Amino acid sequence: MADADVLIAGAGPAGLVLACDLARRGVAVRIVEANPAPPDHRSGSRGKGIQPRTLEVYDDLGIIDAVHESGGAYFPALAWDGPKPIGPAKFHRIEKREPTPDVPYPSMWMLLQPRALDILRARLQELGGRVEFGTRLVSFTQDADGVTASLQHADGRGETLRARYLAGCDGARGVVRAGIGVEFA
Repeated sequence: MADADVLIAGAGPAGLVLACDLARRGVAVRIVEANPAPPDHRSGSRGKGIQPRTLEVYDDLGIIDAVHESGGAYFPALAWDGPKPIGPAKFHRIEKREPTPDVPYPSMWMLLQPRALDILRARLQELGGRVEFGTRLVSFTQDADGVTASLQHADGRGETLRARYLAGCDGARGVVRAGIGVEFA
């Protein structure tokens, strides 16, 4: 018997999108994040450009309105050759384009990653889930029926969890990648 259908290690964009999608389909999910708290908006952002196809995923998850309310179109940028300006920068899909049935969100959208994560966490909570901050995946083993994971909570308490599946969304230096022997090229 599994404690969860899916254990997701890592509560960044990939882990949260996966958790939301599974939760809305009635899949029992636990999502753990080693960091003790969500990223702080004042500490900067690892990313801020939301790609058109990601906007389609956000629409499907029911968060596109919040994404649009919290972000904005890209500002024009100037390309430079050292100290000399050479003209408008040509970023992929930043220029405003009209939506079509095949491409409903044709332009990139600017939204700081911490805010996007806030929106995804709020949606996960609406779906009955939550991120377990300060909970780190320490190790795992796999057998024919699933995965046994060892977790370490911020208070020092250990936990053994049984899941049908483990999703490694814990990044390039994550426990999952190392545990299955996949190198980050």
